[in-house]
Amino acid sequence: MKLKLPLLSLVAITALHATPLSVEKIVVNSNIEEEENGLYLSDEKQGSKQNKQTFTQKSLSTLSTQANMNPYTVIQFSPSVNFTPVDQTGSNEPAYHDPIRIRAKSQTGPGGVYLINGTPISSNPGGGKQMVDLENISSVDLHKGYLSVNKNLGFSSLIGKIDLNILKAKNKAGAHLSQSLGSNNFSKTFVRFDSGAMGDLRVFGSVSALKNDKTKGEGDQQRFNGMLGLSYKPNERFSSELYVIRNIDEHHNYASLSYAEAKDLDTYFSKDFATTKPTTASNNYYDWNKQEFYTTAVVADLTYKAGKDDTIVLKPYYKTDKGQYWFSKTKNSTPMVMNWQMEHDLYGAIASYDHSFGDAVNAKVGYWYHKQLPPGPPTDQKKYVVDGNGDLSYKGYGILADTSYHTLQAPFVELSGDLDKIHYSVGLQYQTFTLASIDSYTGTTSATSMDHDVALTQATLDSWASVGEKKFNTFIPALYLSYDLSSTDTIYVDYSRTYGFDVNLFPTYASNRAAFVVQGITLQSLWDDLELETSDNIDLGARVQTGAVTLNPSVFVSFVNNKQANIYANGVNYPANVGKALGYGAEFAANGVITESLEFIASLSYNRYYFTEDFQASATETTDIKGNQLPDAPEFMAKGALSYTLKDWTFTPSVRYTSSRYGDAANTEKIDAFTLVDLDVAYKAPKMFGSKNTLFRLTATNLTNQKYISTIIAADNALAADSTSSTYQTGAPFGMYASLNLKY
Repeated sequence: MKLKLPLLSLVAITALHATPLSVEKIVVNSNIEEEENGLYLSDEKQGSKQNKQTFTQKSLSTLSTQANMNPYTVIQFSPSVNFTPVDQTGSNEPAYHDPIRIRAKSQTGPGGVYLINGTPISSNPGGGKQMVDLENISSVDLHKGYLSVNKNLGFSSLIGKIDLNILKAKNKAGAHLSQSLGSNNFSKTFVRFDSGAMGDLRVFGSVSALKNDKTKGEGDQQRFNGMLGLSYKPNERFSSELYVIRNIDEHHNYASLSYAEAKDLDTYFSKDFATTKPTTASNNYYDWNKQEFYTTAVVADLTYKAGKDDTIVLKPYYKTDKGQYWFSKTKNSTPMVMNWQMEHDLYGAIASYDHSFGDAVNAKVGYWYHKQLPPGPPTDQKKYVVDGNGDLSYKGYGILADTSYHTLQAPFVELSGDLDKIHYSVGLQYQTFTLASIDSYTGTTSATSMDHDVALTQATLDSWASVGEKKFNTFIPALYLSYDLSSTDTIYVDYSRTYGFDVNLFPTYASNRAAFVVQGITLQSLWDDLELETSDNIDLGARVQTGAVTLNPSVFVSFVNNKQANIYANGVNYPANVGKALGYGAEFAANGVITESLEFIASLSYNRYYFTEDFQASATETTDIKGNQLPDAPEFMAKGALSYTLKDWTFTPSVRYTSSRYGDAANTEKIDAFTLVDLDVAYKAPKMFGSKNTLFRLTATNLTNQKYISTIIAADNALAADSTSSTYQTGAPFGMYASLNLKY
């Protein structure tokens, strides 16, 4: 395969053959920002006992495009991370679909991919997906194959975790003001004030407002973030941090394409929802496809040094989310509009105690407790049809249910240490994962109250579609082992088990209740057979330093059990945890300094991920998907960014190549490869308005105006022309953005 990536090739060749500047890392002669000096990635120190990549503030400001909102736009430069958002802000996607794959795997269930200060506070569906401005983040840790037991948290961890480390309140008083403008009426204003040290207390507060029109079709996006941070350290033994976050997100969604339309982008690239209300039986209207959410979150970190060798840490967290998601749906040839109401919260805490017995042995014992209220699965979906005047007419509930909380709890233990050139960490969680009970209701006609709580009293409990709690008890092990070949070079092997669960069975049953009842099948009978999906992941790799460049080649394999697939049994089709899948691949990451004015980050990856068996598709047929690459999972990806500094200017072109993908598990719907090129230009201007630092930034995205498919919305076992068929969303066209940043 020939990759037409001259920039990436130049970077790789130069990195490998450059004359070493120094055994030590050198800092690029970048006067852009005090916090942005240095490398894109923070090197893992020998003996760190972690297999992760840490993206620095330089990466956050240079690679995050103009929105500075979504950490996925930064970590997409890591090998095997596939993130191609539908627009340049990187934050507009369906409420139920997280458009990121890591090592070809997609996220499952109502679990979020990212952590905040090590707490699993994100969830999906709902709001708060980008509730922290990247200006308030000091670094982002990407954990892929290996997860230590105190990071293996949340409703799902199958694809890994992205940990956002908050930029603490600063010791010195100051301010950060930023204004960005650009294509499609884009605007973002960010303001942060730091109090500086006030005795033992430090405080910061920030607000941001983002808005822009959609890049295609009618509609817009508006987002508000507010954040308050406090740091309190009365003595050397005790320290505490508290963060309060408020997020408001309102935006219109983009329409998806069929496969036939996705193959003709010259015609359909800009296709979107209609801009006028239909007067016939149609649901194609942009203002019936939107979402709005209001989210509040609290994260704390309390650390107490009980002695020289003893540390106690407590990390409580809480999030509440309220909003609604409107979307078009056609059932039995009837166009409908659904209003998915969501009001839920989650909370929990991670407690740990560390004791050091010396360099050879450090012991950690801890306990994690987590509760979250659905959705998912959905509990409040109202349905509407369009009348002859183009107005919506309420027709009752599509889904009406009452649920308990999902609960996860896990004691864990970890031993780690250093034995000369050998560094190790071995840990174990014993996790109890409890799925919420579901009381489902029938009799939900248009006469039923639109108030969810009142509707529950008016409807009839449905014993066919109701279930009790379901518990999974699972051991979650983790092992990391490395050996120092020299003072700079290390080889490592690691293993960890990750987990997840899709909640598709209940809405599938509720939507097709009659077919199940005819066969005499209750939801409880299917519920009893559910299993937790697990993935056993093994990595083998090396970190090698040549001059001022770090090279990280690795190979990996994942054995996935109890993977959800749509199967046929007893006369009906439904999702069940019966599948086995295999994932494997190779990665190469490189970053560092070529000359004092030239720095780069680059990655290459190869991924295979597929079911290892076929499934019964109907009474007479089986699927033909065994060994086929799963949907929306490119086999090859290559990314690179190169920063050149000339006095007060820094020029950063970047390129991302994504190979062809499939939209279905049978691999009949092929989507072409594409390459995206961006350019970032930063200029440190003379001080303005009394600022300490003044920075102008100009960013151009998709320079070649490439027409491409960004996200494929598909189940992993999606098949063409059936109930699991896929849809396709186009990516963002060319965009130009400018920003002014002032720091005081």
